[in-house]
Amino acid sequence: MRITFLGIGGGRFVILKQLRASGGLVIELGGEVIHVDPGPGALIRAKEFGVDLSRLTAVLVSHRHQDHFNDAALSLEYMTRGVTVKRGLLASTARVIRGDKSNPPVFDRHHLSRAARVEVLRAGRSVMLGRVRITATPTRHRGGSGIGFVFEGEGLRIGYTGDGDYFPGMEMHFMGCDFLIINVMRPRNDSWPGHMNSLGARKLISGAKPGKAIITHFGMKMLRGVAEREAAWLETGLVSPTSGQVELLGIKVSAARDGMVISEGTGEKAPGRKGLERFLEEDGD
Repeated sequence: MRITFLGIGGGRFVILKQLRASGGLVIELGGEVIHVDPGPGALIRAKEFGVDLSRLTAVLVSHRHQDHFNDAALSLEYMTRGVTVKRGLLASTARVIRGDKSNPPVFDRHHLSRAARVEVLRAGRSVMLGRVRITATPTRHRGGSGIGFVFEGEGLRIGYTGDGDYFPGMEMHFMGCDFLIINVMRPRNDSWPGHMNSLGARKLISGAKPGKAIITHFGMKMLRGVAEREAAWLETGLVSPTSGQVELLGIKVSAARDGMVISEGTGEKAPGRKGLERFLEEDGD
């Protein structure tokens, strides 16, 4: 198992200014390589952080917002060897795959024809990718058409919330997760409709009780060390589901960093980032 964060940025200004990268994350599990939410710059961040996208076996998009699907067609091109072979799984919501009255599909017919499988997901539906089960989870985000994901393989359970605010019962979809990745756009003392803040994350972690929680997808107010502060607050400020009191529950909570890697058995690794100038030198042109 290996999770590589190709970008932890969220919110329009962090994305537009590229104050943090926005390439989504790559999950390697059960022999599969899955690119989740390939946002702006996903390909160049993958190269920068040493992720070979030619190994992709699936591209997943949680919802139709630019910071989550901008480079998805390019990731699909990589997976299908430049759209020359029929290969891999493409899975997302109906709004992403088919479009709607206001929006065309994210992928054109040529791209869709090269994926070996195209799956339209809704909350509660599961699909198998080799030995990995992928289950869509509900979200409370703008438009109401987003999903999160739970990945099960190698005896592990990995949750990814996608975008959206906490809602009562959300924790039930992520119970038993060894790793829970939560998109937390704002700190506990601030909120934005349809987005998670640290207070919502506390409710989710306290209820779901994952083995480890990782917060990511930070807006402007989570930068300059705030995300790390919020992660520390979450770790020491979780609420016991039995007593209802704030207790130290022994759940490790980390703030993701661009290029961070989490792997089973070796824990977190610092970003293995190379300078883009070095890449240009290596490639020559």
